Amino acid sequence: MKAMLIKDVNLLKGQKQFFGALLVMIIIFSGMQSDPTFSITYTTLMFAILTMTTMSYDDFENGMCYLLTLPVSRREYVTEKYVFGVLSSLCGCTGASFVAVSAGYIKGIAYPWEEWTATVVSCMLLLALVLAVTTPIQLKFGSEKSRMAVFGVFAFGSLAVFVIVKLCQAAGIDMDEVMKSALIENLTTTAWGICITAAIVLAVSWLISVRILEKREF
Repeated sequence: MKAMLIKDVNLLKGQKQFFGALLVMIIIFSGMQSDPTFSITYTTLMFAILTMTTMSYDDFENGMCYLLTLPVSRREYVTEKYVFGVLSSLCGCTGASFVAVSAGYIKGIAYPWEEWTATVVSCMLLLALVLAVTTPIQLKFGSEKSRMAVFGVFAFGSLAVFVIVKLCQAAGIDMDEVMKSALIENLTTTAWGICITAAIVLAVSWLISVRILEKREF
């Protein structure tokens, strides 16, 4: 697995322009906004999506046929993608947090650790959902067809969230207060709940991805 991780890191070295543009955007957002939640969440999401990029490179010109002739099992390949996705996203989240907190310090704005922890915990759930959805779809349909499939899944998810929010508003439920109560007032309980949920989601997705790749013919 170590060799596969090194391979993916080397693949991303060619994305210097992407990382440069992302850094500029983080600095701009952190300078313009007093709340760094968007910057941290956006960066974590972008790094999670990078896992799809590495799989696209692997699929390019039947590259998977070559990779699977190496002493790497299909189960190990899938495991490496999830590990790489989590590690790279954690690095992105850490970097964005450092830039955002530094920008707040320069502007004289204190960012409470409770809010930062709530943001990071929420990002971990978002990361788990993105990896859990995109990885099996990418392995099932390949780099080209998976784009539309992933778009459809997230469009449906966004619609479902929109409907839930509207139903809560119609029922007189203040979602802002609910989220504040869950993420700030009951932070420890919520954090453990999100971590356990994320682990379960990733485990189920990993099992599905392994099954897909083991049945796939090249």
